[in-house]
Amino acid sequence: MTALIVLIVIAVLGVVGLILVLRFNKTEQFVSTMKVVKHKLGVFYKETVKYPCYILTHPVKGYTEFKNEKRGKMWVAVFILIMFVLEQIIAYKYTGPAFNANDQTKFSSIKILVTSVLPVVLIAVANWSVTTLMNGKGKMKEIFMMICYALHPFVVLGFVKIILSNFLTVDETQFLTLIQIVGIVLLCYACFMGFVVIHEYGIFKTILSIILTAVALCIVIFIALLIFDLSQQIYGFIYSIYKEIATRLV
Repeated sequence: MTALIVLIVIAVLGVVGLILVLRFNKTEQFVSTMKVVKHKLGVFYKETVKYPCYILTHPVKGYTEFKNEKRGKMWVAVFILIMFVLEQIIAYKYTGPAFNANDQTKFSSIKILVTSVLPVVLIAVANWSVTTLMNGKGKMKEIFMMICYALHPFVVLGFVKIILSNFLTVDETQFLTLIQIVGIVLLCYACFMGFVVIHEYGIFKTILSIILTAVALCIVIFIALLIFDLSQQIYGFIYSIYKEIATRLV
């Protein structure tokens, strides 16, 4: 909790410092530079905050522009995915003690990275493989970006949940549960509407494609686990032969 408060204080002081510099430094070069920075920050805000929120409130029009007018940006999708990974790491470490059941001795940022990014990639691949056979119009790149954009409200509410967990008591757990449920519902809603618009499906066909995507995802996971288990057995067999040869040579 202390580290989280320190980060918030540093961020606030940074913003205040920037405002003071902008207020009192009036040199021509500085003003010109600040105009460029202001423009870049405006674009960043528009692409990473305003447009994802617009998609959430106007999904049909938003995703139509996302697909047909190329409003969706890969760098924004990757940024949201990075924020999702960061939110998961911070949640593991800095969720309030009263609500944090994670074993801190087993913390692994690599494990969280894999378990956060891999499902997004696998869902995109599985959905693309299914919808290709169902005359879906979405490309794999568009599906991946759409899923990342759909994560936006889940990530934002995730950070809200982390902050509140450090101030609420156990008796107020229902507030955190409500935030989590709202985040999941918005994520599912955004994904569903994204599949409808990107693939140009009706409601029934979208539901069918999601079911088949889940089946394809299970098959992919099963094959991956099978390959992993087989590789482990091959490694164990080769290692046992190596040990036997090494022992005999000694």
